[in-house]
Amino acid sequence: MIKVLLTAIAAVVFALAGYWTYYRCATMPTRSMLSRSGGEMEWLRHEYHLGDAQFIRIQKLHREYAPACDRMCARIGEANEKLNRLIKANRSFTPEIEAAVDECVEVQAECRRALLRHVYAVGAEMAPEDGTRYVQMMTARIVEPRLTYETVISEPAK
Repeated sequence: MIKVLLTAIAAVVFALAGYWTYYRCATMPTRSMLSRSGGEMEWLRHEYHLGDAQFIRIQKLHREYAPACDRMCARIGEANEKLNRLIKANRSFTPEIEAAVDECVEVQAECRRALLRHVYAVGAEMAPEDGTRYVQMMTARIVEPRLTYETVISEPAK
């Protein structure tokens, strides 16, 4: 009985050691990229085969776009908060709610236009096939063509 218990414990220890070793080896390239200064964009360099000059230009585009993106996110948040306050304060659909909905839609459309311009600018810095692939990947996340009424009401808010 003790042999069986020792064998089971040894099997668990070896399985955990094997998993830990595999995990460390499998995640080493990513952990290495992220630990470098500016490493959050290293995946882009690797995935889209960017040379140093391309990577520097794309980093510059991202640095220039970041403040505008932050401002846009703040505007979206403010518009959503305003709409939410009006919805909670009213028992029916009012002209103020309609105006707040219009404001939300316009701010989100402005953000989407700016983001798409940025994505196309980044893609233009890449080799044509990589740029096309990048634009397709990013626009799939921006456009969300599969978003329907059914997915909105059936999926929990994130």
